[in-house]
Amino acid sequence: MSFAALADEILLKILSLCDVYTVLAISAINKRLRCITFDKQLWLILLRDDTFRETLELHPLGHKELENHSTEELVGLVKCAVAGPPRWWLAGPSSYSQPAHRIGFGVDLERYQDPCLLPGTRYMMLRGRVGDGLYMYEVRTSRRVWEYDANFFTTWAVDLAPGSPTARVVLLERSPDRTAYNISVEEINLAEGVSREVFFLEFGTKSRSLSTIVGDFLLLPPTRIIGAKAKLLLVNWRSSTYVPLDYGTSVNSTVELISGYLVVTYPDRMPPYQQHLSVINLDAFSQHMRPLTAASLSDEIPHSPVPIAADETLEYNGRPVGDFTVLVKLSALASALHRGAYNIVVYAGEIPQQPSLVAQMGHLLTEGRLPPAAVARPALLSFKFTPPLSPGRPCGLRLVSALRAAPGFGTARLSPRGALLRRALGSVVVSYYQ
Repeated sequence: MSFAALADEILLKILSLCDVYTVLAISAINKRLRCITFDKQLWLILLRDDTFRETLELHPLGHKELENHSTEELVGLVKCAVAGPPRWWLAGPSSYSQPAHRIGFGVDLERYQDPCLLPGTRYMMLRGRVGDGLYMYEVRTSRRVWEYDANFFTTWAVDLAPGSPTARVVLLERSPDRTAYNISVEEINLAEGVSREVFFLEFGTKSRSLSTIVGDFLLLPPTRIIGAKAKLLLVNWRSSTYVPLDYGTSVNSTVELISGYLVVTYPDRMPPYQQHLSVINLDAFSQHMRPLTAASLSDEIPHSPVPIAADETLEYNGRPVGDFTVLVKLSALASALHRGAYNIVVYAGEIPQQPSLVAQMGHLLTEGRLPPAAVARPALLSFKFTPPLSPGRPCGLRLVSALRAAPGFGTARLSPRGALLRRALGSVVVSYYQ
């Protein structure tokens, strides 16, 4: 029996287990399947899936509120979340939904600073001006779900597992006597607002920045900055082990941590220093991990090579990408369309083609001066990364689009976000693109 010949109820059950891309692909097969794929209950199931909603950064509507939407409106929510606002890096408050979620603080708002939305836009973090401290709020209910008595010098990063009531916050703090630093990981039960410390390490060298945490891994800068060979430290906080990383230079290489993998960009060591995009399985580092102690963090040890799961040499219109005058930026986010896949975006400069000596002399003879120096033009390269479905199979990394970056894009976010956060009249307001 063919797939299309199955009963409607069975087809809907199968489709409810699929991702958006599969549902839309099946809808193009014939009229009957298109009718089935646009069943309202199917889209309600998709939109109620916490993992799916947090990946899309959808408006945190309750289940009853979703049921009041038509099928077309439900599909529209997904389309807006997937595509992002038109010219989203320039989109203003008028492009977002009204009324918005408003977390009221009144005059107490002046006591807080640096409000930011966490991935998924369900939670917001901010820092206290008076008495310091870190605070986490649930956007939809305005409920404070966590607070931490941090000092002014504390930096932090959050890992929110989609669909899970648990969050992990890694904190880098300076001791009260300013002679030492410590790294700790707090595990938070978001439903109960209870947290516990699951990792702690104190060391006596300076470090003021923190990168990210995903699952059992976090990225840290080396604690001995002067003379350190490693650009970053990959730390497994659960097993208290680490390995140094050395990719390119501090200004022309980037590293992102995703579930199970490390995504890196780095230039060749020889001219023309073309950029590479590589994805490395975290399991490949296991044989190079060493015990994490206060002393070992300062060791200068060379980075051992590990096998690369997927690699692409970066080009735009056949020209190599990697000019050192353009700061490389990298974004790796879970795909809203393909379950288990990631969208990787790289912003980098095309290496300009310098005129030949003959062309320079010709320009000098005709114009009386040498031609102006070629200028690097930034490009935006988008890739889709698909982890293997089973052990032993290869990863998928393919170029999806290559665009000339818009003017001013270097200061913008690399990926669209479905929400906008701003301060207004004693409140923090969160609006969602519609």
